[in-house]
Amino acid sequence: MSAIDPLVYAYGVVRLRDSGSLGSLSAVEGVSGSLLRTVSCGDLAVVISDVPQHADGAIEDVWRDPERIKHMVLDHHRVLRTVANDCTVLPLRFGAVFSSDERVAAMLGAQRERLCAALERIDGAREWGIQLFCDRAALRSRLGAEAPAIRAAREQIAATTAGRAFFLRHMLEQALEAEIENAIDRYVTDWRTSLRSAARAATKLKTQAPAIHGQPHEMVWNGAFLVAQDCEDRFFELIANLKDTYGSSGFDCGCTGPWPPSSFAESSLGANDEHRGRA
Repeated sequence: MSAIDPLVYAYGVVRLRDSGSLGSLSAVEGVSGSLLRTVSCGDLAVVISDVPQHADGAIEDVWRDPERIKHMVLDHHRVLRTVANDCTVLPLRFGAVFSSDERVAAMLGAQRERLCAALERIDGAREWGIQLFCDRAALRSRLGAEAPAIRAAREQIAATTAGRAFFLRHMLEQALEAEIENAIDRYVTDWRTSLRSAARAATKLKTQAPAIHGQPHEMVWNGAFLVAQDCEDRFFELIANLKDTYGSSGFDCGCTGPWPPSSFAESSLGANDEHRGRA
């Protein structure tokens, strides 16, 4: 299999003035095992690495190999996390592959204004993932003991005839389920509103099934918060306070990160990023 000129894989955009802090990247491997480097245009730079190709294999073949794609996605995010440890990085969507350094630089120059604005929005901030879990049994017990409407219904059942009580118990169960859903909505809103006060931005993400998140209780909300680093102490203090407030009602919180702000600023270099892959 004869080798031909490699393609160029792009990870993220940084300010050129920050690229000097990325000297250690020359020893970091990217996708396909190639070492990282940067290419610049004006006051911006892109973190890149080579993607080997061969005369008898098209780049499109790479995107048809699920196992290879899986490893490339992991490498893509690993590189972005490494870069984010040193400076603000604007993540590029997975699969941005170009024919040469010159093409990367040309696209960087053409998109400069948009990319600079995006970097400004995320400067000095990191992404934190927040997952809210609910133990419905604990919440049911709490509401059954404290919700005025539920207590009143139980008192009515205790004071009525057996036939009427059967009907009322059915109505009580429906009312309790509705109260549980309403309570979850209220508590999620309280969490989201409180944490948003310490964040620059927030976004809702898709909730995960237990087989994915691995927790014993239902995930009732999943989201991401863009938090300035000088506000992170307050952000985590709010999390601790919310856990204290809602823990007895069966609510708990999972937190992941810090991550590069892909949920808020994931971008492209335009022209469909040339040989774009599909994860």
